[in-house]
Amino acid sequence: MDPTRPGKDTRRERRLFDLVVMVDWSAASDRGPAAPAENRCWVAWGRAKARPAPRYFRTRREAERFVRGLLIEGPHRALVGFDFPYGYPNGSGLGSGRALAARLARLIEDDRAGANNRFEVAAALNAELGDGGPGPFWNCPPGRATATLTQHKPSFNGRGFGEWRIVEQRLKSRGIQSPWKLFTSGSVGSQALVGLPAVHRLLTAPELADRSRLWPFETGWGGFLDGIIHAEIWPSLGDVEGQPYAIKDARQVAAMRDWVLGLDGSGALGRWFARPAGLSRREERICRRHEGWILGVG
Repeated sequence: MDPTRPGKDTRRERRLFDLVVMVDWSAASDRGPAAPAENRCWVAWGRAKARPAPRYFRTRREAERFVRGLLIEGPHRALVGFDFPYGYPNGSGLGSGRALAARLARLIEDDRAGANNRFEVAAALNAELGDGGPGPFWNCPPGRATATLTQHKPSFNGRGFGEWRIVEQRLKSRGIQSPWKLFTSGSVGSQALVGLPAVHRLLTAPELADRSRLWPFETGWGGFLDGIIHAEIWPSLGDVEGQPYAIKDARQVAAMRDWVLGLDGSGALGRWFARPAGLSRREERICRRHEGWILGVG
């Protein structure tokens, strides 16, 4: 993890979290192979004195059910990180955080094997957000292209919002991709479309709803880190050196889990939930209310 310019230290005398769960999501449209594979769902979880090997899941439903079980059976204070955006660039009008997750949960159809309508939903949202042309969502298989959703990146000039969130602008030099990009290697847009409905279900599950919060939208940055905290992560931030797992996805989520547990054990984790350094008042409001932030970016 690159510990550059963290926010003000808000550490407590005790650990912030008793359970840490880090998730590498997948937008695959079919059931994964029986043998563990890349670009599928992986979950790394752990506690102060227990760090099991990351677990592979063939479908999103299986991974979601596992995470829900950990949260229901586990201790009260937990951190859950998913590797996709919880908001879009300010001005898009798509909403953010809990409202965005609920909206996508109503729109996305996702069956047990993984077949889903994410490209159709993206095309419909483009029609709502655009001016008759394609975008802002872009890139799809050739057979799924429409008048509003194409394989090529559209222009963002004159839209009233941009291609990047504020937090992503800090990471562009490290290869992060736009939340609007849906397809091909490294893209994250499809993961958000099929992943935020899972976040919505975890937030609203009867056993979890009264103690679940989205960071930073509902926590005032580091002000209310009680109960179950859901935070956006980018696994590429993790230092995978020394992780013993053959598959990159497993190494990355394990590295994120270990980074969190290590900082929490030393009392230094709280500063990473605080208001990031270098934001103007306007930028801070945009991030906290509309765009969100990535845990681990100072």
